[in-house]
Amino acid sequence: MAGRVTTSALLAALALSAAALPASAAAKQKRCPASGVGCSLKQVAAQSGIFVGAALSNKISATEKSDIAANFNAVTSENAFKWSEMSKTAATTDFAATDRMVAWARAKKLRLRAHTLLWHRLQNAPWLKAELATAGDPATRLRQLIAERVTKVVGRYRGKVEIWDVINEPLAIFGAGYDSEETPLTPKNIFYTTLGEGYIASAFRSARKADPKARLFLNELLWDARVGDPKSDALLALVARLKKARVPIDGVGIQAHAMLGTSSPWFPSTTASLKRYIDALGRLGVKVEITELDVRLPLLADQPDPLAAQAAVFRRVASACAQARACTGLTVWGQRDSDSWLDSYSLTSATAPNSPLLLDREGKRKLAYQAVAAGLLERRR
Repeated sequence: MAGRVTTSALLAALALSAAALPASAAAKQKRCPASGVGCSLKQVAAQSGIFVGAALSNKISATEKSDIAANFNAVTSENAFKWSEMSKTAATTDFAATDRMVAWARAKKLRLRAHTLLWHRLQNAPWLKAELATAGDPATRLRQLIAERVTKVVGRYRGKVEIWDVINEPLAIFGAGYDSEETPLTPKNIFYTTLGEGYIASAFRSARKADPKARLFLNELLWDARVGDPKSDALLALVARLKKARVPIDGVGIQAHAMLGTSSPWFPSTTASLKRYIDALGRLGVKVEITELDVRLPLLADQPDPLAAQAAVFRRVASACAQARACTGLTVWGQRDSDSWLDSYSLTSATAPNSPLLLDREGKRKLAYQAVAAGLLERRR
């Protein structure tokens, strides 16, 4: 958990973020200092070898374009590639938003992470449950639908999308199993309850066939990514089973939403514990990326300086990624605080503004921005 940030030297270094050099001056700087002061995260990414990205909305606003150009070298689709967004009916697939995003990312030379092909929770295809209910053989029909979706979408962008989140959040929100029952918080995992765990392997194999060169990831929500945590260990075991079965999984995304709890965020316990966990995944033969990172400021209201405490959490995560050789990227779930999904999400809207990102509502760099830069520059190349 985040402790009190009292080291004057750390605070002084972080405070310099408010006076960072303008983009034009930073662009001329060839090498960033260890503090990252005067550098954009895009420059830090180039120096550390770790991609730094942000989630991007469907319409790609002028503000987002400006922020991306100034700060990042990678983007992740926030919603555009989700099944609910692309297919309002079983017979239709709308590529308008995804075509725009792919074309724009390629034109700007940004690495694109397409999120996500299959997710059973909030944004699954709205018609899928009824489709299976009327099918004579639900398992056969679902296998067909999965193969069609993966093949059609991945195949359309073959050679144009570098990373696919093939499966998102297969495990239960809490605990080490699957969502096999309907609950007030989450729907049951219709893929798992219909096909068993094998749906994961099938989706990965279809994606590999559709684009042999794209990197294929499983993206999972972990509250405290550490060896010994039941859900974290369940993810390790799942990846080990997939690798043993020669499923073409290239990487694991660790979602880093510090959104629940009443005081300090749960994620991560320490830099060392997160690094050990990334190392454990790396030993299984996969790359690892920190995905969907945000840190709700209201969780830190009990701290003497909430913004500095928020920065310390971001620094822990970035440092762990930098120190773990398997870690290749870090993505924040939005750009400006005003972009955040947390202000409209039912479980967190009551504490809005949550202010969980690296840029404030006006696009100015917060203490957390410089903390991420300094953390990533711990990479030893």
